[in-house]
Amino acid sequence: MTSFKYRKLVQTICEQIDSGALHDKLPSVRQAAKQYQLGVSTVVQAYQELERLGNVIAKPKQGYFVAKVASKPLIDHGQSINRVKAGQALDMAVQYSLNDPNLLPLSCTAPSSVLDNELLLNKLHRKALATRPYKMLMDDPVEGLPALRANLAKHLSFASHHLQPSQMLSNQTLPRHKQSGLSSNDILITHGRKDSLLVALMSTNALSQPIAVESPISYYLQATLKAVNAEVIEVPMQAKYQDEIALLSAVHDKQAFNVYLVNPNFADPNGRVLSTQDKLALLAWAKARQVTLIEYDRGELYFGSQRPISLALLAKSYPSYKVISIGDFYDTLSPSFSLGYLVAINVFQECQLTKQTICEEPSIALQQMLNTLFDNKLYHKHCDRLRAQMQVNLNRSLDILSPTLNRLAPNGLQCSEITGGPCLWFKLPEHISSKTLWDRAIANGISIAPGAMFSFDERYDNYFRITFALPWDEQMQQGIETLGQLLIELIDSDNG
Repeated sequence: MTSFKYRKLVQTICEQIDSGALHDKLPSVRQAAKQYQLGVSTVVQAYQELERLGNVIAKPKQGYFVAKVASKPLIDHGQSINRVKAGQALDMAVQYSLNDPNLLPLSCTAPSSVLDNELLLNKLHRKALATRPYKMLMDDPVEGLPALRANLAKHLSFASHHLQPSQMLSNQTLPRHKQSGLSSNDILITHGRKDSLLVALMSTNALSQPIAVESPISYYLQATLKAVNAEVIEVPMQAKYQDEIALLSAVHDKQAFNVYLVNPNFADPNGRVLSTQDKLALLAWAKARQVTLIEYDRGELYFGSQRPISLALLAKSYPSYKVISIGDFYDTLSPSFSLGYLVAINVFQECQLTKQTICEEPSIALQQMLNTLFDNKLYHKHCDRLRAQMQVNLNRSLDILSPTLNRLAPNGLQCSEITGGPCLWFKLPEHISSKTLWDRAIANGISIAPGAMFSFDERYDNYFRITFALPWDEQMQQGIETLGQLLIELIDSDNG
């Protein structure tokens, strides 16, 4: 109960900070204990957690204060719409670099690697083998193991517990409904995110017409669209989401499309998270235009007090809204844990038929392993540890890079501000190509992801992405330090 109370206090103070109600010094520990009718130890635990999350800072003999975040200009992705036939391009060298033992792969994203999960997964695998998952049975459910689907539905519905009724009702373009949780009948188990995306695309007939995608776009999404030779319309992200909705409308008026591919929670590469109100606005827009939304949900990688809600969970309350949510366990358990899922809202039968037709059945052993994690409440604890270590890595990376960022900010260097996810997204001065930085980084034993990888027309040539979510060791620290020095040399030489 004490754990619940301290977490509730953390959430309450975070909401006060976000709303501006609390903007300077926090109440003293004793004042807060009296105000919230809590024990002193509970308040101390909550304040320490807020400090770890970066929401407050402790000043010796003064108390706790709201952390001041310097206002930075938002990275502008422009308003140029791009319509292309997706084909194979750049990025092959970056992919090869991931397997080079002589390079530090800051170009990859495998956040699950920040923890060593081998012993846990081996133990779960041995336990799964005891159930004889490879015995000859023909009645394995196409949808996935029922117990796993039920556990997954419960886990993914947790965000709805934190959703206030006013958030569901404030957008007048949506009908009023009580927020519903997911059920096992909304979920299909797949081999992983690639299978899930292909099922989503084929079940919506998306490949027979243009597909709209937000830009910059996740490399995983882009690579899949290239592989199937899809026709793509890129819609650049905007600083204000109402401008993005207006841009979507203008694009749809000019060239109708039936599917929009989005990454609303910790978008790759820039880490953007849409607010609940922005998500509701997107759902209303999609309903009005009869567009099916396919979301790649990385909400599990949050750093704050609660998981951001998915489009699928919001859409569950509205019976005519079509949303397919893609997720997997690459980010949380292991890149080699080949299991994923689809949450299909109002398109379940179409997705089920497509999956049954084009996909092999996912491993029963892996499904049993994952279900054991849920049954024993181990998955939640594991994700808590993962997120905590990712935030430690982020703070270490920013501590190293801050002097470089401060020095080069007047020259136009920008870095994304994130609240979750495994990546940092940098913008170089307009006339400097990140491919030049790539060449210099490779020569120094580091690989980065040039910005051109996150568009179909290389429009983000002066951007690049790195990950901080790798095992932290001396090589990682030295690699981040080297990157900072390379940025100084590159931009200083350009100015000189």
